[in-house]
Amino acid sequence: MIAPEIIESFSSFANLEESEIKALATLAEEERYKAGEFIFYEGDPATKMYLLLEGQVEMMMNTDAEGTRREVVMTVGPGEVFGWSSLVEPYQLTASAHCATPVRVVAIPAPGLRALMTVSCTLGFRLMQKACQVASARLRATRVQLLSTIPKREPLAD
Repeated sequence: MIAPEIIESFSSFANLEESEIKALATLAEEERYKAGEFIFYEGDPATKMYLLLEGQVEMMMNTDAEGTRREVVMTVGPGEVFGWSSLVEPYQLTASAHCATPVRVVAIPAPGLRALMTVSCTLGFRLMQKACQVASARLRATRVQLLSTIPKREPLAD
């Protein structure tokens, strides 16, 4: 369990009822990771959602079939949430989370989180809305990365 004030400090949980904040805090645990560690890998089951307290986490996507090459598509900073795949079937991670610096997170187990979302439609709606925003931002970041790999062509002459 963590202090409810920690949950309240994240904009993703703004305007939730006190009981919902307390329920999330009861489920949550603090975790620490060293620079260079992976918190999770693309393709693994999504078992937790993470709230970043300290550090920088690089969200990386596989660029080869074997999953041995990865490219950073976006960096997550303090106050942001990642691991949203834990809310959406098939509950499989769509990116890897690599610690660019030492990291401190709040981890919320997905089964308990999804159970709370079932009980509180408000909580469920807000979290799913945020998950869609994150997915959209990740798609934009991936598009930018992809476009940067395409060689520029000279304009056609008249």
